[in-house]
Amino acid sequence: MRVSGFFRSIVSLTSAVAVAATLATGTAGAAPSTTTSTTSLTNQAIDRQAAGDTAGAQAAINQMPIDQAQKVVALMTNVNKALTFPLTDQVPGGVAPGTAIVILGFGLEDNGAMRPILVERLTKGLAVAQAYPAFPIVVTGGAPKAGKTEAAAMKEWLLAQGVSGTRIYTEEKAGSTQGNAINTAVLMQQNGFGNGAVLVTSADHTRRSVADFLVAGITLQAVVASDAKIQSGPMSASGVAGVYRDARGVAKI
Repeated sequence: MRVSGFFRSIVSLTSAVAVAATLATGTAGAAPSTTTSTTSLTNQAIDRQAAGDTAGAQAAINQMPIDQAQKVVALMTNVNKALTFPLTDQVPGGVAPGTAIVILGFGLEDNGAMRPILVERLTKGLAVAQAYPAFPIVVTGGAPKAGKTEAAAMKEWLLAQGVSGTRIYTEEKAGSTQGNAINTAVLMQQNGFGNGAVLVTSADHTRRSVADFLVAGITLQAVVASDAKIQSGPMSASGVAGVYRDARGVAKI
């Protein structure tokens, strides 16, 4: 199923949310399964929702313990938001004060040099930073090459463009988009940034990264693609499944 069909089927996810609320009151329509493990039911619910089978997903949710049902529905809700989140390749206007600018890393060359994709992300992130000079900037990415992490290389580049070092915060442990989201959420909390962010990444990476950051608890004020290939067209069923798989890793369910 392509995303357009997926969007139509996921509208009924609101009924799944209602089921979770009912579960929370202890009055679910179906008793938790005694023969199927929670992990198996979680797999069924997520796999079926990703495939557009909302009825099948809800049937699995109805059999889960209350706390797991709520976690699964929260995951589905965030993934749906990610798949429909408005994207742009322009600097967004009207972003709320107190928001952080988060630029996602990309693998370095073996000698520690940045690849063109990462320079594109930084260039777009710089434009956002110049439009909002009071916002802190988080650069996230580990995977060191030649003794330099992605975040360290990104900070060097921003400093060379005249950005004040006091604005730049580095997250240097992440080796995946999941790690970017989880570690950035922690960094933002530790530094008192609140949970609002403008996310900057590449167009073909937007949906997955949006899902991961939403699941990590970050409120996205805007998502900016570093290139002009905005991912607004249909996503394949395997692409949707990949978004779910990544977001599930962040949610740890």
